Formats: sequence, C-alpha cells, structure tokens
Amino acid sequence: MSETILKVEDLKTSFMTSSGEVQAVRGVSFEVHKGEILGIVGESGSGKSVTSMSILRLLADTARIKNGKIEFEGTDLTKVSDKQMREIRGQKIAMVFQDPMTSLDPTMPIGKQIMEGMLWHYKMPKDAAYKKAVQLLEEVGITDAEKRMKSYPHQLSGGMRQRVVIAIALACDPDLLICDEPTTALDVTIQAKILELIRSIQRERGISVIYITHDLGVVAKVADYVDVMYAGKI
Repeated sequence: MSETILKVEDLKTSFMTSSGEVQAVRGVSFEVHKGEILGIVGESGSGKSVTSMSILRLLADTARIKNGKIEFEGTDLTKVSDKQMREIRGQKIAMVFQDPMTSLDPTMPIGKQIMEGMLWHYKMPKDAAYKKAVQLLEEVGITDAEKRMKSYPHQLSGGMRQRVVIAIALACDPDLLICDEPTTALDVTIQAKILELIRSIQRERGISVIYITHDLGVVAKVADYVDVMYAGKI
C-alpha cells in the first residue's frame, strides 16, 4: 500500500443555528493514499461537502469542528494558524468546486485568475506565471489558449469554465486535489470528458484526489476506493 497523504480521524463538524446545534459530520474517518483517487459518494445533505470544507477549513462562521484530527502530510490541519492554512490552500491542497460560474470572478479575465495563485504563493515573475497559465489551459484541453487568457467567464461554455477551474486548482502543483461534484452542472458528454481529464491529470502528475459525488456511475469510472456517506457518517 502506498503512503498515506491524508488521514481523517473521528471528524465531527456542527453548525450552530438559532434552534440549536446541527451535527453535519458525525465521526468520519478515512485515509487518502499517495497517487490514488478516493470517491466519497452519498445523497445530498449526507455531509460530503462539509467534510471537504472541514479539511480546507473553509467553513461558514456558524460551523465548528468539534472533534477529530485532519492529518495532512504529518500536520494536523485543525491545529495550524489561519496564516499557515492560507499557505496550504492552493499550494498543497486545491479544490475544484461544484459550480464554475460561482467560483470564478466574473470581473476578471481567466488568465489573471489562473496566474493569481502562482503570483501569491511563489512570488513568480509575471511573464513566467503567464507562460505557465497558457500551458495549463492547453493541458486541460482548451484550444487557442493564448487568446482565451483574455476571455471573461461569461464568454465561455459550462464545460470550458469547468476546465478553467481545474487549471486554477492545478496552478500551484498541489499534492491533493478535492473535486466537489465538478460535473453536476454539465451535460453527459461534457461530463465524460471532464472525468477523463481528471483521471489523466491524476495519472500524469501522480497526485491524490478526493472525488465527491452522488453519482455511482461517476465513482465507478474514476475511484480506486469508495466511501459511502449517509447522515453524516461513513
């Protein structure tokens, strides 16, 4: 068995509401191994996305991680400072969100959005970041990448926007990629292409992936292992 890159132990995440505590994740434990894809499957509201948001500490103000360890490459993410967490996000762990239209900035050209992480994390010269952004667009299958660098999100189709979001996630060469239902908003043919893209990128780069979905057909295509979530538990 290959080495463990992420180990989640007895994770409990709750939301504090006006009518009391809502337990969204209730004692979840799992491992992700280097270079493998873990599928987390479950119906809507089973706690899949809250689990991924807990790993990245991107929870709403009303949410609390009440218990558990999230050990990533030997570091417990529940114990690190906000500043350290900002260093890890994007650079070590990246996320592909469900709806590309809400995760892209509508006021900024996509080239600038891909370069942003490289400039912030690596203080890369602008021309080097530009060059790498063009390469990333080509890698995720966007034709005429140089021209597309100047496009705004609304000028792209749903499938192209999702490819841009994947390019942004890969920009800083993360060790772990979390894909939170990245094909839900796409039609079936585009969905198949995006799945194949994620699979081929994972093989080429040897990165680990957590793939979150409610679609067992999708899991069958991509995952090496599957965890089924129901009512906040695996």
